[in-house]
Amino acid sequence: MSKPTVMDGPVVIVGGGVAGLVSAHLLQEAGCETVVLEKFHTVGGLARSYQYDDFVFDIGPHRFHTENPVVKAYLDRVIQGDGTWFPRVSEVYFKGAYYSWPIKPRNLLQLPKPLAARAAVDLAINSFREYEVSSFEDYVLRQYGPTLYREFFAGYSHKFLGIHPRDTHPDWAKTGINRAIIDENAQMQNLSQLLRATLAQSAAKDVHYLYPTRGMHQAWAKLSAQLIAAGGQIHTGSPAALEGAGGRVRRVRAGDRVFEPSVVIWTGPITQAMEQLGHEPAELPYLGLLIYNVCLEGEVPRGYQWCYYGARDLLINRISIPRNFSRETAPSGGTGLCVEVTCMVGDERWRHAERLTDWVVDDLVKVGLIGSRLAVHDVYVERIPESYPIYHRRYPGELERARRTLGGYDNLYLAGRTGMFWYNNMDHSIENAIQLSRRLLRDAGRAQISEARLAAGLSEDRGDADGVPEAGGAQVVL
Repeated sequence: MSKPTVMDGPVVIVGGGVAGLVSAHLLQEAGCETVVLEKFHTVGGLARSYQYDDFVFDIGPHRFHTENPVVKAYLDRVIQGDGTWFPRVSEVYFKGAYYSWPIKPRNLLQLPKPLAARAAVDLAINSFREYEVSSFEDYVLRQYGPTLYREFFAGYSHKFLGIHPRDTHPDWAKTGINRAIIDENAQMQNLSQLLRATLAQSAAKDVHYLYPTRGMHQAWAKLSAQLIAAGGQIHTGSPAALEGAGGRVRRVRAGDRVFEPSVVIWTGPITQAMEQLGHEPAELPYLGLLIYNVCLEGEVPRGYQWCYYGARDLLINRISIPRNFSRETAPSGGTGLCVEVTCMVGDERWRHAERLTDWVVDDLVKVGLIGSRLAVHDVYVERIPESYPIYHRRYPGELERARRTLGGYDNLYLAGRTGMFWYNNMDHSIENAIQLSRRLLRDAGRAQISEARLAAGLSEDRGDADGVPEAGGAQVVL
């Protein structure tokens, strides 16, 4: 029995997030029949937006940034010039003060003098230490020394993930946290590296990001319109269930709809695909996220786009300010704050999130973002399941088992953040979708592509995407 291709029947994409929408769009333009099934009532996945009157909020600080010309060309085609460019301004709140972030060598001089002195001593002797680097703890100790690990990184990671840094895999730093709070390029393992990095960064140019003018949902609305215009289908409010037999996904059910797919692209949690196909679930947990979208009168005294709050006496983990991405995300005279609190789906925080609203507002006063609770006129609470993969120390073996199991289905492919259990950015998901689409079209003998899709770069073979995980199963990953 020959392996099915995307030209043999409908391609069912489970999940209308970034990877799912881009894959469907590119395959539909190439002449495939595509169907997107999204369990929520809006598309965008973890990059979707919420709007309350004239306030627009994303799920945290989403923005586009890529050095890949293929992804840049695709974004230009989707966004169609309707976006804003801005330099990154991110901060960390540490011991009652704000610092620019990611941490740069020169920032060490801004720390309280006793702390800076201890950190300098760490760096002076760090080159004489050896670290096994089998955990997040080891990784940060090697990179920054015991003082900064103890004073900031350990507490933030534990607060965020809910597991001790000693039980957290170093990949959480290497492919996850380094995108947020660790600058992998700014090596500071000893004083010599600190000096070289400081000199190098003094000449570095600001990184600029692209953001749709009215929020991330604007990009997904444009992309959805292009997909539907090309003949594709999008069904929202449609949780999907897989049915497999004989090493193939035979049917995908979504409510009253039943599809017999040629190929399935799964972007939902990898654990759900395992369960639906009757396999023992892998121990691959996802973090839940509570979003408190706060509508304020007036402005706030900080100009950051997003900021990390690691103190254990604060409930909040991170705050982003949409109007500092684009002024059009808030009404004149108003400011929105997207406040993030991590949890596990079903725990006390998740079930009683609304009860924590007063605590969130009190935290905003405590960190100096608002002067009084009277500045707040509305708080909207949103629950986000499966927001981050939890990289515990055993996760590589569990992920390998899941990939190999699902690799036994010759028409099933994993993609995106939750489908690949991969902490990534939107740009990585777009690159992942472009490469997957290219591969599927090649398998179908459709190497020649239309002029329209040349703008998306599908004819250019750049090899594996930067940061895309290694293949763990025959058909399930790139």
